[in-house]
Parts: sequence; structure tokens; C-alpha cells
Amino acid sequence: MCSMVDNSCPSSTIAGYQFTNHFDCVDAGYSVAQSTFRNLQEMEEFERQVIENKKLVIKFECKPIGANT
Repeated sequence: MCSMVDNSCPSSTIAGYQFTNHFDCVDAGYSVAQSTFRNLQEMEEFERQVIENKKLVIKFECKPIGANT
């Protein structure tokens, strides 16, 4: 999760997904990101006004295992 206000993205990652191709990774990434974003409002610390004020977004990356960048 990132704040577009100050361009901060805490270095938290959720691993556990592995794909054999880029397409499947992107497809799953958008699905998980949408679900995660919609579930934020259920948590008191991420009510809609907090999401608006901090301009929160869900970020994901698809990169090969062992890649540093």
C-alpha cells in the first residue's frame, strides 16, 4: 500500500504467489489489489476519509524469483 501524497510505500511485501508467466501474475495482481482496496474500508484505521486524505493505493509487482529490482 502506498500514499500518493508523499510517495511513500512501506517496504512490506506479501509473498506466496508464484506464476509461470507475466500475464497470470498481472491478472492475479489486479484482482488481489482490488479486493484488498475494497476491504480497507472495513478496517477502522482505513475509513474512506483516511484513504482520500492519504491518497492510498495498492501496489503490486511481478518480477522473477531472485530478482533484486
